[in-house]
Amino acid sequence: MSRRGSLRTRVLLWLSVMLLAFFAATIAALEWSLSASLSRARSEVLEAQLIALMSAAEADEGDRTLTVPVLPDRRMAMPESGLYGEIRAREGELLWRSPSAVALADTPVNPAPPGVRQQGRVNGQDAAAERAQRSVTVAWEFDDGATEQFVFVISQSLEPYRAQQRGFRIGLVSWFAGITLATLILLSLVLRRVLRPLAVIESEIREVETGRRERLSTEQPAELAGVGRNLNALLARERGRQQRYRDSLANLAHSLKTPLAAMQTVIGSIAQIELRQALADGIARMDRIVAYQLQRASIIGDKAPGVRAVVVAPLVSDLHDSLLKVYRGRSMQVDLQVDETATFYGDEGDLQEILGNLMDNAWKYGRSRISIKVSMTGSDGAAQLQIDVEDDGPGLPTEMAMLATTRGMRLDETQPGHGIGLAVVRDIVESLEGELVIGHSALGGAALRVTLPAPG
Repeated sequence: MSRRGSLRTRVLLWLSVMLLAFFAATIAALEWSLSASLSRARSEVLEAQLIALMSAAEADEGDRTLTVPVLPDRRMAMPESGLYGEIRAREGELLWRSPSAVALADTPVNPAPPGVRQQGRVNGQDAAAERAQRSVTVAWEFDDGATEQFVFVISQSLEPYRAQQRGFRIGLVSWFAGITLATLILLSLVLRRVLRPLAVIESEIREVETGRRERLSTEQPAELAGVGRNLNALLARERGRQQRYRDSLANLAHSLKTPLAAMQTVIGSIAQIELRQALADGIARMDRIVAYQLQRASIIGDKAPGVRAVVVAPLVSDLHDSLLKVYRGRSMQVDLQVDETATFYGDEGDLQEILGNLMDNAWKYGRSRISIKVSMTGSDGAAQLQIDVEDDGPGLPTEMAMLATTRGMRLDETQPGHGIGLAVVRDIVESLEGELVIGHSALGGAALRVTLPAPG
């Protein structure tokens, strides 16, 4: 996964944003539609109640007023039931009020021409007391032919409608939240399956980097088949280029070594000792420079894709046996501590150069004791191969140790002895992004530590 976020996470994030925007718009539209429907239903209910109140009203011929002997709705008989009725004179005088409205404050009503409906809202002491109101002015004709205008008023609490709207909103949000969560979970499972080929390619590339695989598999979906083919072609070209490069270097080394060997043979016949010695020194120096530069060039670009994993223990054992034969005339106590799981990721030739130079220097300059330790350090996510070689010889001067760890310095031109071998070790370690540390050993001589990272 990319540390900036995986594709699956990005898809789920953007889908979440789009779903939230879509569902928010849907909820707003549905709630607006419900609010409009409730408003129409409330208006129809108020109109029906207003007609029922007018039908239940009876005239008092003597007082020229109206009364309601039988309530048109039982809720009008219960205080604060939410349904209220009134009859007023045109001048605003309250003539009749339903028992349910006894606790309500008197709210004036502006009369309209007869037959004209008026509808609005009446604010109460709080939001729960707010109610919708509908009124109409009626010209009432008494038995003697006289006509009076009366205002019939019906009002209803808005709280039941708001409670219904709140319930609808909560239910809507809950359902949409559930749908969103279920959609994201289902999509996450689908994306995991759809993106599995990418995870397979990532795993195979990691195996190529650590040397457990030579090439990527070709069994990929059509969309990724081209990527696999191109990467395999790149790996093949890189391996071919490295092989040709190594062959060219080997040919160049052979071409240079032969004339130098011939020159060394010829100078033996020169009579002048000073001239012969000068030529011999020059040719020896040229030989060292050629060897160093060729080895230095051979490690450029060595950290190529598709390196192999090399177990270190057998190589250390072989080098140890070889050095015992080379230096069989010396009595050397060797302390070998090699972790059997220690693994080098790279070209086996590079590891041979590193171990060979370090161990040969230890045998060459150690007096009687050598310590060689190879181990894996760090965690699984940041494992490192650590090689420690120490001896009880004269050690390396501080200035030479500093030069050996300075990038670009050539020890073969500054000091005899450790020079070219240690310079090659340094260059190989740098090319592998490792570290070479030179210090003083507890045995009394030089202590060299090489740390090489494993592929992440």
